[in-house]
Amino acid sequence: MDWSFLRVFSSKTWLRLGVVFAGFVLLVTLFVELADEVREQGTVRFDTAFLEYVNTFSSPLLDTFFIITTHLGGVFTVIAITLSLSVLLWRHHLRRKALFLSVSVGGAALLNLLLKAVFERQRPELWERLVLEQSYSFPSGHAMASSALALCLVVIFWPTRWRWVVIGSAAVYVLVVGFSRLYLGVHYPTDIVAGWLVSATWVIITWLVLGFKKK
Repeated sequence: MDWSFLRVFSSKTWLRLGVVFAGFVLLVTLFVELADEVREQGTVRFDTAFLEYVNTFSSPLLDTFFIITTHLGGVFTVIAITLSLSVLLWRHHLRRKALFLSVSVGGAALLNLLLKAVFERQRPELWERLVLEQSYSFPSGHAMASSALALCLVVIFWPTRWRWVVIGSAAVYVLVVGFSRLYLGVHYPTDIVAGWLVSATWVIITWLVLGFKKK
């Protein structure tokens, strides 16, 4: 068999693809294990104890802060930001990046709806909620949408001098949005972690399928 086509990629590129694939396998494995535990009610004690601990820090000031910040990670807000950034990238002739961003975030939102329908996990009811949520709990849509957007921006800005600024900002954004869902009592910790795992997996798939390049 002729394997000469493999020479199209440099050894550095193959190493990078190998690392990405290994990360993909790890993310999928972790999600499958977590989803299995959730389905068997194996995480209930931890989830409940964690939320009750978080609730001990509640205050009117934090209530206001996390109500505001949780909306920054909402699916509709994230999609609006994504569309705006995609148009901006497209106008600057960065069409592959615009497509990567749109497909990653939009696909994550659709995938979240599918997974919620599959698992049908009810939201926690440990105290009176400060925000109204009617959909299922697992995995968190806010966690998936915000992390998809953040990861895409990290990939897009990776070759630039703004790399570390974007990485730091993205990490804070994802963590604050995720924690806001716990503080408000509308998600279990495992919902948030699952959302991050699925989102990262989907972004990797999109990156590989689109053959992400500079343009």
